[in-house]
Amino acid sequence: MGCEMRSLRLVTIALFLLAPVVYRGGCVSAADSSVVTIIRTSKPFPKVGEYDVLIGDFHCHTVKSDGKVTPRERIVEAYRFGLDVIAITDHRNFLAYNQVSRFANCLGILLIRGFETGISKKEHFVCLGVPPDYVPRDSHEWSETKEGKTAFCDEELSRIKDSGGLVIYAHPHMGMREPVLRGIERGEIVGIEVKNGVVGSGWNSVLSHGTYCYPDAFDWALRHNLAVMSSSDLHVPRISGDEPCTLVLVRERTPDGVLDAIRSRRTIAWFCGMLWGREELLRDLMSSMVSVSRSIDTIGTNFMRVTNRGPVELRLSIEGAGAGVTLYNVSPYGETLISWKGGPGEIKLKWENIWVTPRDNLIMPGPAAQPVVE
Repeated sequence: MGCEMRSLRLVTIALFLLAPVVYRGGCVSAADSSVVTIIRTSKPFPKVGEYDVLIGDFHCHTVKSDGKVTPRERIVEAYRFGLDVIAITDHRNFLAYNQVSRFANCLGILLIRGFETGISKKEHFVCLGVPPDYVPRDSHEWSETKEGKTAFCDEELSRIKDSGGLVIYAHPHMGMREPVLRGIERGEIVGIEVKNGVVGSGWNSVLSHGTYCYPDAFDWALRHNLAVMSSSDLHVPRISGDEPCTLVLVRERTPDGVLDAIRSRRTIAWFCGMLWGREELLRDLMSSMVSVSRSIDTIGTNFMRVTNRGPVELRLSIEGAGAGVTLYNVSPYGETLISWKGGPGEIKLKWENIWVTPRDNLIMPGPAAQPVVE
């Protein structure tokens, strides 16, 4: 989903959305024949070894807290824009999850039970995977000490972990203070947002890589072994499909499989046409998503074919063998043929929109030049 999303494979489904919905056997029926047609923009990634790559948004809101759309509209949006998994993280409650979990299942959307909470006037946390019997306490009003008048943050983070849930540090505008560091050390806080779609230039975000984001949080994720996350934090309708999201590499396409991927740090942030993540994970993704072949003729002209089997538009520069510094674009599910005058020497492929730290692009070895067969 970068900042310039394209329509890819389109699938049409008719749903009884204008009539009152009744759940029977886990799916939906309606009292009359009114239908709405939803066109889904499919954005599949190839498998990465044993893993399926799912597109997720793990931080968004509905009218059940301070959002402007209904829970069902959030599910329809997810379907329409090609998301595989979402977490509705309303403040203080799970009403949206309870209302639309079966509906999401009917559309093939994985829905994660979640909510947003935090320390009074300071850090916000997105909590995912808590069970039905978990009850939030003093949401957004946690105290930093045991002597506070509200629930102690350390005890609440521990309660979430003990229940089977996990915690993401949302829009990390407070930096890495002691409450967060303690939660990380105890294995309760397992991820951090490097991009939040609604904070704009506020909440201590900085202008970096052409957008307002949290590059320091990327460094913190690498230093403290946190899952790299990117979320929309939408309160209004999803209208473009360009909103920040997170790729999760899952062994199984289930909510538990998604939570396992986050706990195992198999996540990649996807926003504004960029991918941010751990180098080894991005290498594996790119090795599955991109194929490159290279040949050279008798007068020293290199020909390189780059095939993109994924939905991310790639920006590539080539280093070595006289290739110069030209930047090439490889469209989603597209192919680009590159030629240049140079020798048969080794080349490196620098993926200009793939970031392994806030300062470093992913660089991979290019293929050896094969003689052109006349």
